[in-house]
Order: sequence, then C-alpha cells, then structure tokens
Amino acid sequence: MTSFREFIKSGLASKLLSDVKDLRIFNEADMQYRAAVHLDKEYYPDLYLTNQPTIPLGKTRGTVAAKPDIVIYHHKDGPKTAIELKCFLKYENPSVTQLADSVWRDVDKLRKFKDRYGNSKNAFAVVLANLEREPYEEIQREFSRANREDWMNHYLFIHVLNVFCDEKGRKRPWYNEWLEQMDEWKQYFADE
Repeated sequence: MTSFREFIKSGLASKLLSDVKDLRIFNEADMQYRAAVHLDKEYYPDLYLTNQPTIPLGKTRGTVAAKPDIVIYHHKDGPKTAIELKCFLKYENPSVTQLADSVWRDVDKLRKFKDRYGNSKNAFAVVLANLEREPYEEIQREFSRANREDWMNHYLFIHVLNVFCDEKGRKRPWYNEWLEQMDEWKQYFADE
C-alpha cells in the first residue's frame, strides 16, 4: 500500500480531477464529499473519517472550536490527520492573492490542529483551481518550501490541482469540452 502522503498527492489528486472532468464537482461541498468517498473506500476503510467535525483547536488557553473539512481518527489514538479543501472552479483565473490568502487561513487552522493533537501524523491542504499556466506557476511558488515555517516540515503538504493544465504547464486535453459543459451547468447554480 502506498503511503497516505502519496495517495493524497497522486491517487486522490487524479480521482478528484476525474470527478471534475465527469462533472461531479462544482463547489467545495462536492469536493469534500468526493474526497471523503475516495478516502473512505480506498485508503482508510478501518479508520474513522468525519466531515467538518467541530473539534477544539489550539492549546488549553485560547482554545477555539473549528471545523476542519475532513478529520481522520484512530479509535484509540484520536485525530491522526486533518485535511482542508479549497475549490476555485467557478472562477476562471481567480486572483492568486485571494486564493493564497484563503489557503493560508486554512493552513493556520492546520497549525492549531497540530498544536492540539501532538499524536497527529500530518495535515493536508488540497486546492482545486482553474488557473492558466502563469498564475498556476505563481501559486505553486507561493506554496513552495521557501515559504514554509519549521512546523510544516514533514507534517503539512499543500497540493494544488489545476483543471486548466497539468504540473508541467500542458493544457489538459479535456479542458475545452469541460469548460463548455461547466458553463451550461452554471445556469442552475446561484452565485455563492
């Protein structure tokens, strides 16, 4: 079995992109549901997976209740992994600054998760976006190791899944057809 980190980076990433292509993900709630399905069925069938549990974060003083998108628990050891998801599909080329600020706010939640649950193994921020090549490269640089704090090393992993192009900047062959279908579907959804 591959490591959980590899599953998130490769397995879950490709499954979520397939879900986008198949029009199963339109927003963050859809993304959360599909991620939970894939994690529960394919990687963590023996552990407990919860969606948006209200759990205390932070140390004893200043503790706040928060809702990470997905938390995976071991029945004896408590919370093991937290996952924050961000979905920016409805925007073509969202502002890189706004996208990064939104993710960094979630990363702060993951830092508090680590502080509170010392036995936790890792945390993930998975971002699904529709970015052309240059903004995609810019967001990748934003989340590179150069911007990382010490607590993030070997604990926090940020993965940006881009609908427009792959990691090498090549436009996905299915993108134009997906975009047309997505535009048709948008008529059914109110602006959020």
